Amino acid sequence: MSKISFEAIIQRRIGWVLLFFLIIFSLLLGRLFLLLIVYYREYSQLAAKQQRLVKDILSERGMIYAHDRFDTSVALAFNRMEKILVASPKDIEDPQKTASFIAKELKLDEKELVKKFSQKEDAYEVVAKRITPEKVERIEQVKPDGIFFEEERRRIYPYGTLGAQLIGFVSKEESEEEGRYGAERFYENDLAGIKGLFEGVKGTSGFWVALGKRIIRPPKNGSDIVLTVDYNIQQKTEEILAKTKKKWGAVSGAILVVEPKSGKILALSVDPAFDPNDFSKEKDFSVFLNPLVESSYELGSVLKPITMAGGLQEGVVKPDTTYEDPGEIRIGGYKINNFDGKAHGVQTMTQVLEKSLNTGAVHVARLLGRERQVDYLKKFGFGVKTGIDLPGEVVGNMSNLRAGHEIDFATASFGQGIAVTPLQLAYAIGAIANEGKLMRPYVVEKIIDDSGNERKIEPQLTREVISKETAETLTKMLVSAVRAGFENRAGVKGYFVAGKTGTAQIPRRNGPGYSDKVIHTFVGYAPAFDPRFLVLLQLNEPQGNRFAANTLTPAFHDLAEYILNYYEIPPDEK
Repeated sequence: MSKISFEAIIQRRIGWVLLFFLIIFSLLLGRLFLLLIVYYREYSQLAAKQQRLVKDILSERGMIYAHDRFDTSVALAFNRMEKILVASPKDIEDPQKTASFIAKELKLDEKELVKKFSQKEDAYEVVAKRITPEKVERIEQVKPDGIFFEEERRRIYPYGTLGAQLIGFVSKEESEEEGRYGAERFYENDLAGIKGLFEGVKGTSGFWVALGKRIIRPPKNGSDIVLTVDYNIQQKTEEILAKTKKKWGAVSGAILVVEPKSGKILALSVDPAFDPNDFSKEKDFSVFLNPLVESSYELGSVLKPITMAGGLQEGVVKPDTTYEDPGEIRIGGYKINNFDGKAHGVQTMTQVLEKSLNTGAVHVARLLGRERQVDYLKKFGFGVKTGIDLPGEVVGNMSNLRAGHEIDFATASFGQGIAVTPLQLAYAIGAIANEGKLMRPYVVEKIIDDSGNERKIEPQLTREVISKETAETLTKMLVSAVRAGFENRAGVKGYFVAGKTGTAQIPRRNGPGYSDKVIHTFVGYAPAFDPRFLVLLQLNEPQGNRFAANTLTPAFHDLAEYILNYYEIPPDEK
């Protein structure tokens, strides 16, 4: 009995085991059926996605060129492939020996390299970039274990700080490049091009399988841009600006050279500048800004020609119209003085500009009336953007005129109490130089796509501000200011030069009124009656001399003389 019972138990157990395996087999068979028949398409697509990848193909960024008077191109920004040193610590047998060799060759910290090379779980570390070909050759001759080179595309600015705020720079996040500041930012869409798409298969080793490669969409390289900037004039402005800023201990300075008839910018220099090749080293990001476009100031007496232009155009004054200069004007609790604190008696409007009389500017503004005074400020382009093809342009600030206080209109007549950009001022005076026509400023004259097709940027008239006759009359007055006024050192022998200086107090940051610090500005153009160029110079917080007539007129003379000779412009004064 017990024997039969034991055999039955064994058989039942064998049966349960067989049943268990049968169930497992059935489940596996069902799973296989689902994978191979029911969900075949879905899982095959997932597998393909794991092996087949779509990747961006980066486009080649366009170049940036300047030119010279002979239309020879000068590359200011281009791309170059450079070697970067990479380490695979897990493959380095002797971290100390390898670190010692690399540290000596590349002048790196040996202890840091030992620490980095000792991380055996690490398969990839970037050690150094921008390695010279000579050092690459020496390292490749030794061929240390776990050390190899890769190529990286880098944006190169061959002239360093030259025109830095105008050009800007390119920053790189992983593989993505993006223009920052200046023309690099404004023309990003043109320069960057369009990325392509690459489809490929990766094997189990992680490398691309050659037979599986396919370009879905080829990249479209970026367009080259040609600036209106003349390379030689740009170089000269940088040289003169650095010398002038140093001589007078100024905090900062800038020079803008424009072509009044077209609106082209021939040079734009800012000091302090930065090196776009090493922009990451800058601690103060404000150095990247272009103060000629992105900052506004109270610029003082250089605005007097604008007030005078309105008076001449409206017929309320003529060059020989006289007034009695009292030396000071009281408005409410305020007092307006001439810069020298003196009363000059009977003076003509030409003498108002020659002697830079604040009371004379107020006299003209009163004859114009508030409405027309504001109207001419707006016509000349103050309080609105010029439309320049550079990023970050500001409009300035004329908001205090909205309150209608008499004192604000009086001070605005000689450039205090309203803030304008140096760019706005240069083009406003440029309208006087250009027979009363205000032009739109621009820095790029043509764009060339990767097929060689050119798109030329044409000069654009913004509006006619004053008549040709008024502009010629005012130019004669500004020539007289250079000949007989404080601006006499701006003159160039054999040429008629028109110009005006301005010395403006800087408003206190905390509280009302003005500090003892000043801004010096000079704007001049030549030849005065057929101008080829206009120059604006600015010094912020110069030391050792109170007036722009002393600090900036010699600098203008040097730059103007250079440009006249460079363009081979014949003398216009017989």
